[in-house]
Amino acid sequence: MDTSWIKLYRKLLESPVWLNSTPEHKSIVVTLLLMANHQPNKWEWKGVEFEVNPGQFVTSLESIRKNCGKGITIQNIRSCLKRLKKLQFVTNKSTKSGRLISIINWDSYQPSEKKATKIVTKEQQRSNKGVTPNKKGRKKEVNIYTSNFLSFWETYPKKKGKGAAFKAYNYIKEPIPTLKEITKAIQEQTKTNQWKNKKYIPYPATWLNQRRWEDEIEENNKPSWKKAF
Repeated sequence: MDTSWIKLYRKLLESPVWLNSTPEHKSIVVTLLLMANHQPNKWEWKGVEFEVNPGQFVTSLESIRKNCGKGITIQNIRSCLKRLKKLQFVTNKSTKSGRLISIINWDSYQPSEKKATKIVTKEQQRSNKGVTPNKKGRKKEVNIYTSNFLSFWETYPKKKGKGAAFKAYNYIKEPIPTLKEITKAIQEQTKTNQWKNKKYIPYPATWLNQRRWEDEIEENNKPSWKKAF
């Protein structure tokens, strides 16, 4: 039985790989990290020698499913691998001996012991600086918002319920839009008659929960252009 172990760093919580994933996909992500080789490995198959680097492993969809446990289907794994490839978290390649999975930037998720010590020390220093008392004895809160959310918040015209909006942004279900798609939708809807009056603009959390970026702009709401003579 393999008694080795892996490290799970909190920075994964700030990644789209985790933030916008379903519970099933999160289970698959952790399973992939557990299955990856932590050091170079060689083996022979049908007289041919194969080699994998740290962060790589040869497997099958069925093996991943078994390691994930109950509640995870082959379809869950297919969709997760497709999404992780799009997010540049893994590469997925078919070989003669099976499916080669490679964790991109493996060192950033599983650094060496020397590098890990530096990261832990840095995280401790950041944690110590994260909450400091001000002159009135109150505590200063750490910024918990991701860069993508802050870009959305800056674009959205109604600045109400930031915390609720952040929670809604992190729990967008598939198909997950890109920040560019969301920004474009906001810019188009800002030009409509309804949004000219901020009173009628939905709260950002409501807009996200209802997937309002998918709304179609009605013809009478589109700006009209008159020819100049």
